[in-house]
Amino acid sequence: MPALIVFIVFIALALLAGAALAYPMHILLTNWFELDFERVASRGVLIVAIILFLAFFKIIGFRNWREIGYSSNQKDFWNDLIKGFGVGLLILSPIVAVLLVTKTRVLDLNWDASLNNISSLLIAALAAGLIIALLEETLFRGAMLTAIQRQSSKWFAIIASSLVYALMHFLQPATHLDASTLNWSSGFIVLKSAFLPIFQPMQIIDSCLALFLAGMLLALIKIRTNKLAICIGIHMGWVFTIKVFKRVTNSNIYSEYSFLVGSYDKVIGYLAAICIAVAIIVYLKLQDRPEIN
Repeated sequence: MPALIVFIVFIALALLAGAALAYPMHILLTNWFELDFERVASRGVLIVAIILFLAFFKIIGFRNWREIGYSSNQKDFWNDLIKGFGVGLLILSPIVAVLLVTKTRVLDLNWDASLNNISSLLIAALAAGLIIALLEETLFRGAMLTAIQRQSSKWFAIIASSLVYALMHFLQPATHLDASTLNWSSGFIVLKSAFLPIFQPMQIIDSCLALFLAGMLLALIKIRTNKLAICIGIHMGWVFTIKVFKRVTNSNIYSEYSFLVGSYDKVIGYLAAICIAVAIIVYLKLQDRPEIN
């Protein structure tokens, strides 16, 4: 079976299983925590996806983690991750600067910039960046890209994995269910609503383009270096920057340059797409290796 189809089936199973488990998980967790059903459903999908991925890893034909780009040397892994983190910060720096200069985002003067708040924000952003980058890079640039590349051209693997990566960001619950109305079908109602943004392409085209190009850059780096740690570091740098930037600033809908950012997170959009496209061109120019066929 083509690797791309295998991964689409994997994603579909994770979504369906997560939706089915959302209601019993919510009942169990609400005994100790006050959680929105939509959040429980999202975490359920993530948990199922991790479990299924471990099973699919062998089904796809991978024998060990080195085959998808992980280094057996921990020192090399962390060195590459740190270098990638710096590159990630560098790529997003122009975006942060332009959005501030154009007042598309403005500093949140009501935020308490105490040492405790700043340190908490930085630690939380670093942790979130590492977790998100590890999960997404292992799946998309590690397993998916490698598996598709084994069966088809490198460019098809880059484009296909980047497109799936970009679209997955817009699977977000658009319906809030009242706790008193929850039942076994609630997870599927939330799942159905999560697909609504994808069927409204003009509302997500700017952010989707930026995410697609981000996926392409990471895929190119993975193919040319076979060092997944670099991709994890870059991705981690992006998540870290966006989370910190969003916390200390507010979106300014009255800015004449508001078209630079998309509705997805009010940070990435056409401006980010341009910056990442430039990064791709620069990266390809700096490489001494032959062009990808």
